[in-house]
Amino acid sequence: MSTNPDPARASSPISRESSTILSPIAQAHRQVLDHATSLHRLEISSTHRAGTDTLTQSYNSSPTHQSDIAALRTNISPFIQDLPVNDNNTYTGRPVLDTSRRYTIGNSSNLQGNTHTSNSPTPGGSSLASRRQSKLGGQTPTLAPESLSADQTTTTTAIKHPTSSGPHTFAPDFVSAQDQDHINSASLTPHSPAFSTSSFSGIIPSSTSISSVISAGQSKPPVLEYKHPIAVKDFDSIHILGPAQQAAIKTLCSSRVLRRIDTIGWYSILGAQRFPTVISSQDEYDIEMATTCVAIEFGANNRETQNFNTLVLQLLSQIKLIKDQDYKGDIPSHAYNALFLTRIFLNHFISHLTPTEMVSFFEGSYLSAEAQQEALGVVSFKGCKIGVDQAVVADTRPYAEQLIQSLIGIILNLDVGSSPSAYEFYQETLNLIIVMASTQLQQPTPEPSERNYFLNIILRNFGHIADQLTLRLIWNFTDQRPSPPSTGSLVYSAYSYLFTKTGSSPSSEAHPIADRSVLVMLLLHSQAKGNSDWGAFKRSIQNIRDERGSMADDTKDHTIFVSFRKIFHVICQQIHCEEVCLLLHVLLVENTYFRTYVLSRTDPETLYLPILRMVYEGVEGKTNYSQVYVLLVILLLFSQDDVFNDSIQKITMTYQPWFTERLLKSVSLGGLAVAIVIRTIQYNLAQHKDVYFHTNSLAILANMSCSLQDIHPYVSQRLVTLFDIVARRYQKIVTKQMQVDENIDKNSDVIIYGDMVTLVLEIINSILTHKLKANPQLVYSLLHKQEMFAYFRNDPKFKDLIRNIEQAVNYFQQKVSEANIKAPTPEEVAHVIQLASRTWPPNLMKTFPDIKFEYEEEEQSSEFFCPYVWSLLYRNTFVYWDEEKAKILHDYRTVMNDEAAFGGVPTGSQAPHP
Repeated sequence: MSTNPDPARASSPISRESSTILSPIAQAHRQVLDHATSLHRLEISSTHRAGTDTLTQSYNSSPTHQSDIAALRTNISPFIQDLPVNDNNTYTGRPVLDTSRRYTIGNSSNLQGNTHTSNSPTPGGSSLASRRQSKLGGQTPTLAPESLSADQTTTTTAIKHPTSSGPHTFAPDFVSAQDQDHINSASLTPHSPAFSTSSFSGIIPSSTSISSVISAGQSKPPVLEYKHPIAVKDFDSIHILGPAQQAAIKTLCSSRVLRRIDTIGWYSILGAQRFPTVISSQDEYDIEMATTCVAIEFGANNRETQNFNTLVLQLLSQIKLIKDQDYKGDIPSHAYNALFLTRIFLNHFISHLTPTEMVSFFEGSYLSAEAQQEALGVVSFKGCKIGVDQAVVADTRPYAEQLIQSLIGIILNLDVGSSPSAYEFYQETLNLIIVMASTQLQQPTPEPSERNYFLNIILRNFGHIADQLTLRLIWNFTDQRPSPPSTGSLVYSAYSYLFTKTGSSPSSEAHPIADRSVLVMLLLHSQAKGNSDWGAFKRSIQNIRDERGSMADDTKDHTIFVSFRKIFHVICQQIHCEEVCLLLHVLLVENTYFRTYVLSRTDPETLYLPILRMVYEGVEGKTNYSQVYVLLVILLLFSQDDVFNDSIQKITMTYQPWFTERLLKSVSLGGLAVAIVIRTIQYNLAQHKDVYFHTNSLAILANMSCSLQDIHPYVSQRLVTLFDIVARRYQKIVTKQMQVDENIDKNSDVIIYGDMVTLVLEIINSILTHKLKANPQLVYSLLHKQEMFAYFRNDPKFKDLIRNIEQAVNYFQQKVSEANIKAPTPEEVAHVIQLASRTWPPNLMKTFPDIKFEYEEEEQSSEFFCPYVWSLLYRNTFVYWDEEKAKILHDYRTVMNDEAAFGGVPTGSQAPHP
């Protein structure tokens, strides 16, 4: 029988210039610090007592009289209701029915078939006993397959997280030469930070840390690229602050004691000229560089002056005035200035002081009892209300707790659409929340720590309003309100006009409040699950319901009503953004109602197709590697629903220009998904050899296998080729191990590839068992490579599955022989198979239990997600941080660094290895 298979057309490798932009930034930052140190030695040391410029005094006493406070009474203004509108498909423009199965949710979280009931779901519900379970903690799979025969057993283990992505293309028709070179040592390397994950074979102990898989000789972690490049400037070239603003900062940071009742002094700082609104990554860098020198001076002087502590009281008093006005109208410039200066210098202090020193600066513990109670009250001076409110001083709670409560009040109640100044004040409020939480950025792990002073207060004292805060942050995300024209000073506006902002396009900060709101919500949600006091923000995601389709049974005390339609459409528009992709993951995992809504829509291609494209482009380095992991989990969640799997088989996709492997003019959405997932597996086997990667991908194929029908010839060829690649690797590993070790059954590589062979065989077997008549092209591909099963016929681990598949192969081989076609063409053979499938007796094949995998997040998931969220904050540069002090990103940078993770890449021009 002759065949004429069409080889896949591999695209050319994408060239990537190695970015070195962060190294000069770090160098510039160090130059500024050196300059500031010299300035400090020349101008400061002679005016202070010895020791005041080194900040070695410890904070030995906590604020006294911490009283119990009543629960916050926050009245949120009614949000804009989601009025009924036409919900049209992005691609066709036709109305979409999105209510067919939206609120029929079963007890199990997998939402399988039509077995749904109206019972309230249990997030992360247990899998059925007849199914395999895939437990993925953060990025963590566990495949615990049940035995298909008495001879087949598999175990579970802990493995480590993988490396990052990079540019890569390959020809799926063959195994590259580089890939074959790795077969002799083809262990699937599990790369990971120091958190344990799980897979389907007993390979690596959970205690293994990153140091065991990353070169120990690497002294400095690689850098993370900024989302928007930043232009490094000389110190004298930074002009973001005008003369009046520089004078105000110099007064604040000097040795002059600005008492709480010094109205004139504080007016000179807060009321003279409005500080600029930071609208780009370049602005953040410029502000950081422009204030580094004075921040060092401020740190040396503040122990005596306590000016920073008084600045915090000024800010608390200004926010109280805004609250007294019901959070309406314009925000005065002196209120914004107090917020801006607090955020800028708190970020400096958190980065350069010990936690004890930073707390003492904030709480003002070195003031005398008389000075701590000193407050004249808010007074009008030259049209500005300046001063420290007596109620703020009289409140016995720590100032940090008071400020966090005030900031949350701003987030919950301020109408950002009332004026441009309100928008900018709200944006700066979110910036300050991020800065206060950044003490965690300075820690090596996301584990709870007493050093996270502000974050601990948020999680411990404000969990009772987590639902309200989550509601407002989600509303900010769906509202997508753009940034208004800058209301900054005349000097700053002139600077903005005259000097080009390198590193930030006009659209890079089009929706700053929405962008920051998503990341603040993800940061609070990603904290350690083991701490019961911190679970309120995670539970708030579970409490979300659709305001347009809720049922009476859904209503409870902590129910949050939002528009699922709005969330869905914004996610579809911005799924390419990592933070939006991560938000989708969180909503699908934590909220069964939202997952059901997404799965029930009749336009799955609207979201599913962009996800497939990003996974596809992840192989070529266009998608962040860690984002591909999140996308694979999303695909796994989708694949758990049988109705969804059936629906994507019935949607025909036309030519997709981004799919360059082969020209597919017409293929089902499900078939396209299979082709992309198989390509991802092959890429992983050739490059990363990461257990989690292929485990998740094979779990997706396994869940879809029962529904696959009318598989495209190219997709059938790819599936059979995948088995051929895995089988060849398994054979070579077994052969090699038999030469050096008689007990090969306990070898880790043999176990891993043996499990892969089993799972691919189960996928093929499942398709033939359930949909053989609808998949003649798969039968044709199996006939074309039927000799690849010979090696496994007598192996007790595989013989039952092999025998089952060969029953089908032999049946159709006989029908082709009986047709007695001379020099048969592929078309003629396919026609014979098509006719013979009509009389196929299903009882020839043994029926095995369906293979199903489910995602379940582990308790340690925060050990991946929390650093991941901080990496997004870091790369977006809403606030500028010194890369060397971002300790929580050390492991993340090492593992996820794009340039370091990839070397040579096989291309389509390479000849296949024999």
